[in-house]
Amino acid sequence: MTDTAVSIEEEGKRTIKDRLTEVFVYGKSMAPALAVLLVLLIAFFGIMTPNFLTYTNFKAIISNFPIIAIMSVGMTFVLLIGGLDISVGSILGFTAVNVALFHHIGFPAWAIVLVCLAIGTVFGSFNGVIITKVGINPVITTLGTMALARGMASWFALDIESLKLGRIFDQKFLLIARLYIPQDKQIIPITLIYVIVLYTIMSLVLKYTDYGRKVYAVGSNEYAARLAGININRIKFSSYVMSGIMASIAGMILVAQLSLGRDDAGLGSELEVITAVVLGGVSLAGGKGNLLGVIISVIILGVIRNGMVHLKEAIGISYYWREVVKGAILILAISIDAARLMAVKRRQVVRQ
Repeated sequence: MTDTAVSIEEEGKRTIKDRLTEVFVYGKSMAPALAVLLVLLIAFFGIMTPNFLTYTNFKAIISNFPIIAIMSVGMTFVLLIGGLDISVGSILGFTAVNVALFHHIGFPAWAIVLVCLAIGTVFGSFNGVIITKVGINPVITTLGTMALARGMASWFALDIESLKLGRIFDQKFLLIARLYIPQDKQIIPITLIYVIVLYTIMSLVLKYTDYGRKVYAVGSNEYAARLAGININRIKFSSYVMSGIMASIAGMILVAQLSLGRDDAGLGSELEVITAVVLGGVSLAGGKGNLLGVIISVIILGVIRNGMVHLKEAIGISYYWREVVKGAILILAISIDAARLMAVKRRQVVRQ
């Protein structure tokens, strides 16, 4: 029997379990499986609810998912180096309050943008220094930063009289997130353009630049990366700075969308960001994953969030089941990641 015949016979014997294992455990990218899941979810919500498959609803989904999408870029870099940042939601909230603060002080729109970038840089640098120089665990460090940023945001919002409403009236600033292409027909929101450009650039950085290769190297094997002459601390520091900046940009865009800067903005969003990134195939152990899977998983979470609202209207399912579903997805994503890691280790042992 020829090799071709043998391979065809073996292919026929493969079970559904074998195929799923190949996709979810050994597969280099989760993107194809996630794309299928996305289509199935859209079909499910479209069948179960009367208004899901409408232009207006898809426009709402597209307008709402960029906040999580932008934060997920920074989280992807952090997870790729084997770290974790659970302070992103609080950095977003602190940024939102400061947008309102500097707006009421009288800062122009361009200056507020610079302030937001500075806030993200400061918090990201703080995380990076504590983790790389002091040597404290990333979870403990970013947990402290999360409490610090959220506490400061609440302090500002409650103690500064002009921030109690947090309304933003600067039309130039609001256009940061409310501009459409074309503006008169309001077809493509500018926030979608932000996401497309950002993901394209960062995907190219990860795949084709020396910095991107170093990020993967640090996450795959920190010891080997150090022996190869890579400045481990510099890569880690820059990843946390990027995560902080992305969280601040997301906060700025959220305020521009809502024209409201509140201290509870982004509350709990760090879990949704981690869910999106891990579900997208980025390993919690570091060194594996890409942004294509991440953006698809972000859209999946957006579809679920929106679809649960429609299910409540259609058949009376509580809107709060959304949190249950998101929690289940996070557990599933972590379980898949753990299975992938164990399978890879078993393969390495067998080869040795």
